[in-house]
Amino acid sequence: MIHEVLLALSGHPSPLFQSAPVGKANANTLSLLSPSEAALLKSIGTLAERHRQLRDHVQWIESKHQSTICRAVAAAVRQKDLARFQQRILDVESKILTRDATIVGAYDIVPLASIVAEFDDWHRLMFWLWETVQSIQPTTKSTSDGCSGAALINHLRAEASTGFPQIESAAIELSRVAENAWLRQLSPWIVHGKLPAYGSSDFLVKAMPDGRTFQQNTELVPAFLSPATASSILFIGTCLHQIRRLPQQHTKSVHPASPLLTDTQLASTHLQHLSSLPLPINQAQLSRAVSAIRLSLSQNVLQRLLPMSEITQLLHCLRRYFLLDQSDFAVALIDEAEARLQARQQSMGRLLQQDPLKALKGLTIKDAELHQTLNATWKRLAREEVAEDHVLDFARQHVGLRTTTSNAARPVSSDSVAKHAAQVSPIVFNDLLFPTATSLSLDVASPLDLFISPRDIESYTAINAYLLAIKRAQVRLTELWRRTSNRRSRVSNTNTVRRTKDARKVWATSSAALHLLSEISAYLDGEVVKGSCDHFESWVEKPTSSEEMDTTIGSTRSETLDVAQRDPETLSAAHRAFLAALTYATLLTDVPYTREVRSLLGNIDALVAFFNTLLDMQQKLDIDDDDGDTGFAADEEARITLELDRARKRVDSDLRSVINRLRQVDHERIGSGRYLEIKAGESGGFEPWKGGGVDRLLMKLEFGRMPDGAFDIV
Repeated sequence: MIHEVLLALSGHPSPLFQSAPVGKANANTLSLLSPSEAALLKSIGTLAERHRQLRDHVQWIESKHQSTICRAVAAAVRQKDLARFQQRILDVESKILTRDATIVGAYDIVPLASIVAEFDDWHRLMFWLWETVQSIQPTTKSTSDGCSGAALINHLRAEASTGFPQIESAAIELSRVAENAWLRQLSPWIVHGKLPAYGSSDFLVKAMPDGRTFQQNTELVPAFLSPATASSILFIGTCLHQIRRLPQQHTKSVHPASPLLTDTQLASTHLQHLSSLPLPINQAQLSRAVSAIRLSLSQNVLQRLLPMSEITQLLHCLRRYFLLDQSDFAVALIDEAEARLQARQQSMGRLLQQDPLKALKGLTIKDAELHQTLNATWKRLAREEVAEDHVLDFARQHVGLRTTTSNAARPVSSDSVAKHAAQVSPIVFNDLLFPTATSLSLDVASPLDLFISPRDIESYTAINAYLLAIKRAQVRLTELWRRTSNRRSRVSNTNTVRRTKDARKVWATSSAALHLLSEISAYLDGEVVKGSCDHFESWVEKPTSSEEMDTTIGSTRSETLDVAQRDPETLSAAHRAFLAALTYATLLTDVPYTREVRSLLGNIDALVAFFNTLLDMQQKLDIDDDDGDTGFAADEEARITLELDRARKRVDSDLRSVINRLRQVDHERIGSGRYLEIKAGESGGFEPWKGGGVDRLLMKLEFGRMPDGAFDIV
């Protein structure tokens, strides 16, 4: 029977447990044993059955599991833990054959209890190993329900703190295996910019459908990897991938004849950083290794691939034309758009006269017309420039005006600070410049996309549409005052007195709206945008250090740099923080405020459209009054007057709503809520601008009230 027990423990089928459930001996065998022997045999049967199940399960995981990390752990269980168990069986058998006194008693009797005692310390470990492989793959019928490598690493790290020394030792040993397999996955990405050849679906970085961009899969990030380190890993691999895709002549320009390191030396250095990490991985040591790789890559490649001059040129372009720092661009674009719409309205005739607002909404603008509008704007700006403007040339090549989906999902304020920043309001402003939703877009090619992401461009587009809509309403209201002849009474009759009385209310409302929009525009452009951009640009252009930078390989030291340029990832993180804080400061994250402003701008369009239509109609009536044929025209004038009065009342209501919401925002954004708080570790060490709040805007509106209360909207 001892022979059968040892065979059963080794994983072979045995008549002792052949037809019995797990942990029970055969019924025929039990009848020949005493109760104590049956209990001992039950313990052996449980261990033997668990060994067989564990062996079969890990073999299946080794051959079919999708994760290479899980396969490596399963192989380690088979090659180390199960091999040690098998060695224990051989040791027990050796003791029996050599008649070791620790197990063989008098008259060469081998007590069953002695054999059971030899395996007492394996029950808990076998049960834990079985639970571990069950967590890797609960069933062998499908590969879809298995866990990921990151989940297994987290599980093993948690199990190392159970309090049982044997399980702790096994968990740490398997953690070393799992994390070593994870480093093998990481090395091709962080050294060569290539996804793992095997098990890429279990890697924390995944390729997007375009094959050029990559994204981080947060579900596959191990717990020992900090968010900042994970972001650096994504950035390093993306940089290396793009460098490999560059044309050969561009690659040579990146590696000029200089003391910079070659590709082979860089790869060797980066591999040394990874191979020097102790296992299990320490979070701080891994962060330092990744930072060293990022710094080495920045100093030896990226400063030549993406020089600071290109980054500052892009920032100046965004500031000028997306944040409307150059007001001439906004005015020129609005004028060209209005001219394009007026040209389209010439063929609408009577429909435009009956309902100008409905007629405008029915217009469909094509991409070709948008392209012509933007080209005309660039030409107008070029005529005003005396010297050569490289930023304007860059904008003409990369900035476009395109139709968009007005109900498209709005971007969050940033990538790395998304969990701390509110989402951009879903209220859109891109359907005011043209009846069709249109937005400025920026085409960014490699290597500039290492600095700015598509989500950043979406945020700039949202801010641009918002600022441009306010500027457009301001321009349209200002143009009403150019029609000075309509504000003067040319003849003294009943109609003129009535018209003047009705128009006075419209002029008062228009003046109040213009005052509000002018102050909001001055606050956003002159304080928020200017202050934020000046602060960020001064931080970008300020060197990090003038000390010697050490990128050592053995005893090789890099050249001394007079100005240490920040690496692109640090600049990108700081830029995302700047953009998130700017979006927050412009109130674009406040849904009630943007809803009220959007309603105000739409109703101002209606007021201006009906007012212009009415003024033109009244001029025509005054000319035709001598002929006496004014019956139908008079009825039409009354109808337009009624629609105008309704639009005026809606504008009055919206003015009060906007002011009330600004007051509420001022009360809500007090203390720490006045500015968007972003941790320094998530912003590359950059602290966003913290200037005047909404209270400054309210003070200007209060100061600008008219003495007689005619424009008392505050």
